[in-house]
Amino acid sequence: MMKLVFPLVALGLLLLTLSPLVNAVDCDECTASTNTFWCSSTSSCQSLANSTFAEFPDCENGWCSGESCLCDLCTRETFPCSDSYPGLLILVVFYGCLLAFGAKLISDGSELLMEILNPGLIGGLLLPILGAVPDAAIIIVSGAAGNDPQSQVAVGVGTLAGSTIMLLTIPWAICLYLGKCDIKAGEALDGVNSKFSWVHQGVSVDTDTCTNARIMMVTSLAYFIVQGVAFAYLKDPSSGQKVEAPFALVGFLVCSLLLAAYCTYQVVSPKLQEKKIREAKHRHVANMMIKRILHQMQQRQQNSIQASSVGPSTPLLAGQHHHHVGPVDVRAMGLKWKANAHKKAEARKHDSDEGGSHKEEEEEKVEGTPRQIAMKAAGLMLIGTAMVSIFSDPMVEVISDLGNKMKISVFFVSFIVTPVCSNASELISSFVFASAKKRQNASLTYSQLYGAATMNNTMCLGIFFALIYFKKLTWEFSAETVTIFIVTNIVGFVAATRTTLKMYYGPLIALLYPLSLVLVYLLETYAHWQ
Repeated sequence: MMKLVFPLVALGLLLLTLSPLVNAVDCDECTASTNTFWCSSTSSCQSLANSTFAEFPDCENGWCSGESCLCDLCTRETFPCSDSYPGLLILVVFYGCLLAFGAKLISDGSELLMEILNPGLIGGLLLPILGAVPDAAIIIVSGAAGNDPQSQVAVGVGTLAGSTIMLLTIPWAICLYLGKCDIKAGEALDGVNSKFSWVHQGVSVDTDTCTNARIMMVTSLAYFIVQGVAFAYLKDPSSGQKVEAPFALVGFLVCSLLLAAYCTYQVVSPKLQEKKIREAKHRHVANMMIKRILHQMQQRQQNSIQASSVGPSTPLLAGQHHHHVGPVDVRAMGLKWKANAHKKAEARKHDSDEGGSHKEEEEEKVEGTPRQIAMKAAGLMLIGTAMVSIFSDPMVEVISDLGNKMKISVFFVSFIVTPVCSNASELISSFVFASAKKRQNASLTYSQLYGAATMNNTMCLGIFFALIYFKKLTWEFSAETVTIFIVTNIVGFVAATRTTLKMYYGPLIALLYPLSLVLVYLLETYAHWQ
């Protein structure tokens, strides 16, 4: 994984070098003529041939022409930026990869801790919070940084809604397909996968997974602490800002209590953490076996090369090379090969009797002591958290610029883009778990998805409430809130009322993702929910 750092850094340096060139294309074309004027805030070009200067639309930064336009300069000083579609798309991919890499480092550090920790305070308290750090960082930056937090906070809302809805729909359905097994007597049989069937195939989970789904549904009620007041001001959200502020503070406190209660539940009843630790140790053992096999293959290859380089100095080859001198002593050759085989057998037996002491020493050298593993895990999580914190700000800026340039709500852009970046590692690990086609793995997979949604309903929503109160923002997200609540409770009801999920649930749940976007659009456009 660390090898990816170098390509990303190289790409970043390339963007830092070329971003002014990408930025300047439209501006240079517009200012090439003396009769045209450029507006940097809206990236628009106006010509005197079509209208008078007085008829030009308002420009926040003022209109410029010719050499007065600084087309080769970016408005931000630290990070690369762009005003063109290609440049913005490149930056979205670049910052998205950096955020995904930071989230991956946090996930890898958490898994390393699981190898040496027992379920308890750290496993039940620290690890769930670390898993929500990428989304939380984007939400904080969207509302606390920038010149216009009221408009930029829509990026945070899109991240919160997109992360929750995406995790509960697309991965949910994919994991159902990857983990499908034949169903007999209402239960999925581990590892038995015959002919595909919408009704007679699916996955089974344990009752603890149903409990996690119920917890997710209960925590989703926190959205209505402010939304209940906002319903009275749907037509004029700004007038309800003063009324919503105290309810936002109450919402922040309630979400904090729910987060504390959920973490306490994880500590007191650490069944989900036990599953994660067991799976982490299982993967670690598998990785060690693979490394050991590769090491043995490499050792044999080296021995083979060394043996071939000796040439005719070996007894057998020497006898073959000088066969013309006299008759070959076949009996002596056979005895010699038998003696060599006996020595090899004794050596294998000796290694087996030793209990693999040398292998254990080698494994200890590879694994390191618990202290070394803990230090490595802390380093990975620290670097990952730093990357997420640093690059969330330019990511929010780029998404805002892209949405404004495309003349669509930045909510829809962040709804699609940021959840993939912040949850990429969780998605991949969920797919790997589900493909094992075992009840235990399916339970872990779906418990992780419901747990991630619960953290969004508590920690991330609590941060959002805090921004509304402390930054004196207006709650303009009724359509988004209702959509999150509906999707969460539909999936939660399906998951909480049954331990066997049949295949036909997959496409129905997956359709909730595009339908949620349609619902937000309809509520905002035709019902005028703001």
